[in-house]
Amino acid sequence: DTLKSNKKQVLDKVFSITHVGLMNADRNPKILWKVLDEICEENKQFQEDLDIKLIGKIADEVDESLEKYPRLKIHKIGYVSHQKVREYQQSSQVLLLAVNRVKSAKGIITGKIFEYLQAKRPIVAIGPTNGDLAAILKETNAGVIVDFDDEKQLKKEILDLYKRFKENTLQVDSVNIAQYHRKNLTQKLSDIIKETVKK
Repeated sequence: DTLKSNKKQVLDKVFSITHVGLMNADRNPKILWKVLDEICEENKQFQEDLDIKLIGKIADEVDESLEKYPRLKIHKIGYVSHQKVREYQQSSQVLLLAVNRVKSAKGIITGKIFEYLQAKRPIVAIGPTNGDLAAILKETNAGVIVDFDDEKQLKKEILDLYKRFKENTLQVDSVNIAQYHRKNLTQKLSDIIKETVKK
């Protein structure tokens, strides 16, 4: 048991939901805090199991939102090394991806998605369900995306993840993720640019 093989991820014992990177005002998933708080109110065990990890800089507006929900257990972890970030991502039960709530949201693919895919943990994204990020999640089978205002769906997804966590079956069978390695993407991008130039 002490010898951890690299293949077997050692997961958090708690129901951890981890967000990596800057969480600014327009990337603040208020709907999530509200839904998690509701579930905590309804289910004491969930409240005990829940652990929210925010790694990176958090805007004051986000702090203010979180203060409204004292039931939520939140660990704010400042900047850590890239290696440490990867460890957090791989051991987390769920990875949170919050898309900026702006007009161009459909076209936003945050760089984090690529690292999240490598971590092979279930992703919960909050953003446009008809955008580019939604397409990647669908293609890779790596997680779910819920619209900015769809509380009902978000609650359903979180409860489903939690149920699987309790049953010890919370994993992700992602596919097609090799094409989303940064190197491959850079190549793709340069091909697209060349094509566009030709036109």
